[in-house]
Amino acid sequence: MKVKNNRDWFSYLMNFIAVCLGIVITFAGQGLINRHAEKNEVKRSLILVRNELEDNMSYIELSDSVLTLFSEAAEFLIRYEGHYAQAPEDSMAMYCNIPLTVFEITHSDEALELLKNSSLFTKIKDLDLSLEIIHTYGAIADEMAVIGFYNERKGKYLEDALNDKVKDILSKDNVTAVQLWDAITASKEGKQYLRELGRLQMAHNSSEVKSTINSTIASIDKYIE
Repeated sequence: MKVKNNRDWFSYLMNFIAVCLGIVITFAGQGLINRHAEKNEVKRSLILVRNELEDNMSYIELSDSVLTLFSEAAEFLIRYEGHYAQAPEDSMAMYCNIPLTVFEITHSDEALELLKNSSLFTKIKDLDLSLEIIHTYGAIADEMAVIGFYNERKGKYLEDALNDKVKDILSKDNVTAVQLWDAITASKEGKQYLRELGRLQMAHNSSEVKSTINSTIASIDKYIE
């Protein structure tokens, strides 16, 4: 009977150990699966941030192009001020409407907000990368604020330049570019508008923020590779 009891206890102990090992293995395996899934979620979120940074880079480059175009148009119209009839017709046709256009460029931070509002942001193991991402989005917001300020100034000077005489000409059919700009530059406000428009691009430099974006994209690529 004693041998039998020993065998029963031994069998019980082996079964108990097997159950414990099974539980440990199950939890360890589940933990491994969870960590892998979490890592993939962080990676997907960072890819969204990366793509959004590329979009914001495109918006900034577009604003650079628009400001450059404004500057070129202003330079051309100032050069021929007072004798627009002598300006090259093709250039006059290309530049005459540009100073009167309104543009608005914004940026996106939805991917960043999604990452911040989830628990995934704290799961990024590289603290420097997290700080770099936050800094880069701040730099983008600052850049867009500068462009917004340019737009406000442009709108103010344009509003002053479009006096009643100019508005009357604009309301007529078949108005030529020469007639329009002769009327606009007949006032000091019109002259001032062209000069302020020409200064926009000269005062603007987005090279630093674009370098910051490129650096952050490279850091994200290195982290998720």
